Amino acid sequence: MCHSKKKDISNRKIYDDVWFSKELSKRVNETIEAGKVGYESILLEHEEVDEDMVPLHHLKTLPNPFLAHSYLYVTGTGDEWLCVIITDESHQCKHYEAWFKNNKEMDEENSI
Repeated sequence: MCHSKKKDISNRKIYDDVWFSKELSKRVNETIEAGKVGYESILLEHEEVDEDMVPLHHLKTLPNPFLAHSYLYVTGTGDEWLCVIITDESHQCKHYEAWFKNNKEMDEENSI
């Protein structure tokens, strides 16, 4: 009997603590250990979402329900970094991403 080996050739990103560690390392210019990242994924309905995390104008465009992935890390200087990634439930395609430093949303201009 012949078994073929299938190779995943998709370019789909995997959002996990390793991904977050690499992304945060770029923002804070220090090495972040993946094992020290707190993370959680939860299936949410629109009415369960805090508008401080996902503004209403973005929420309207998201699938319902969706998977919310959150990653948390506190740097050596005491800064708390939080990243929220929203994907659809079945394909893990990213629909939304937000970064927060000390509870303040960061954009690309002030990400450090």
